[in-house]
Amino acid sequence: PAYKAGGPVKSIAALIFYLKEEFNFYIITSNKDLFAAEPHKNVKSNQWNVLPNGEHVFYFSDDFISFKNLRTVAEKVDYDCIYLNSFFSKRFTIYPLLLKKFGAVKKPILIAPRGMLSSGALNLKAKKKNTFIGLAKLSSLYKNVIWHATSAQEETDIKTIFSTKALVYKISNLSLPPIESRTNYAKNNNEIKICCVARISKVKNILFALEVLQTIKNGIIVFDLYGPAEEANYYTLCTNFAAKLPDNVTVNFKGDLQGNEVEHTLKNYHLFFLPTLNENFGHAIVEAMLNGCIPLISNTTPWRNLQAKHIGWDIALNE
Repeated sequence: PAYKAGGPVKSIAALIFYLKEEFNFYIITSNKDLFAAEPHKNVKSNQWNVLPNGEHVFYFSDDFISFKNLRTVAEKVDYDCIYLNSFFSKRFTIYPLLLKKFGAVKKPILIAPRGMLSSGALNLKAKKKNTFIGLAKLSSLYKNVIWHATSAQEETDIKTIFSTKALVYKISNLSLPPIESRTNYAKNNNEIKICCVARISKVKNILFALEVLQTIKNGIIVFDLYGPAEEANYYTLCTNFAAKLPDNVTVNFKGDLQGNEVEHTLKNYHLFFLPTLNENFGHAIVEAMLNGCIPLISNTTPWRNLQAKHIGWDIALNE
């Protein structure tokens, strides 16, 4: 039921949706969503759950996850490889890599860094991240892993940081198909409904989006933002700035949008506005296109040349 981490969760959901007939998936994760204080409802913690599509999911509670318990749970599964859905996750990336380093895990490990090694992402909290990467390289923590890049740029990022000899497979993400086609495209003259489905964070460049809207003095603009506030101070900056926008611009911070609500919500808007600093894939961008919500995005994603294809705009941030 988790959804607040956005793309990385959707990547795994789509992977299972398309490949469940070919592979058996055993998922080991937390029993809480990102930023959540309380565990998910309707899941059994610290044991295997079988979901409707046949996935097996083990939901660790905070007090139960440890090197020993991770190893014990994994050893009871007849698996061929471990796929890590993050680069920096302490419990679900670094712990398994340490188990591999100490010889407790013999099977191959694949890592999907999910855009975390891009320059845009590394520039945020740069000192902390670069220190960790330096220590990880010195200790050979990521030695002999297999990398999954979802774009040519991510492949370059991985090889730049670790080695040109790193074993990287470039395979695009998959996206879940929409349940229904959009039928209503009505729009009044001189009015536009804009949305953004993303975390309220620096990497998503939400404050920049508001600064752009500040320059538009004509027409009625509604800008609805759906997503959790990842950084409290940044969220306050954004809400304070939004309160000072011209009278023709209305901004609404709608809060969380659960995964099963995204498709229906996108169908209610004309434009999807996300001037992000970086996306290694951008599930929300793809979902916008699939649901008839035209993307206006930065050129720091794999979705390029949209205007030439008549499906939106990707524009440099300095333009």
